[in-house]
Amino acid sequence: NGHVQYGRPMSAVPPLDAVLSEPMIFLSAAQRQVVQRYQHLAALADRLPCWVPARTVADALGFDHSGIELALRLAGRPYVWATEFENVHSLWRYGEPNILADGKRYACSEDYYQAQKTVPYDDGVWCARREGVMEVAVQAKLAADPALRTLLLATAPHPLLSLKADRVWGVDPRKGG
Repeated sequence: NGHVQYGRPMSAVPPLDAVLSEPMIFLSAAQRQVVQRYQHLAALADRLPCWVPARTVADALGFDHSGIELALRLAGRPYVWATEFENVHSLWRYGEPNILADGKRYACSEDYYQAQKTVPYDDGVWCARREGVMEVAVQAKLAADPALRTLLLATAPHPLLSLKADRVWGVDPRKGG
């Protein structure tokens, strides 16, 4: 299906502690070339896959910790995230799998999601439907790449939280969400 495979089987996802002291981000072996480009992450290249403190990733990418602190206040406890859970990949390596949803093939979960919008677009209709549409998209993505299911199960019992400028599908690091 053309998506990037991990360097080791996803069964090699290191377990998380039951209680976390800080937010963590999972970096798969597929992120090796990315982490090698960043001084603060390069030492991790030979340890992938591994969980990395979110602050370490923020420091490496030149972000302050204000978004992390805001997310911690909103979540009420440390959260986790994995780059593979995103639907758009501009920095991190993960080739979205083709999915089967509602009996049709789509290039990826984002393709399916966008195809469900009404023409002409009606924000009221879309806002009422988008969560159900995303649920179908995520289920189809997990079915298309079973390694993601393993990764998702490895995040339990921690909340999943994505820091991005999207108050619907993440926590905006400046405004909350």
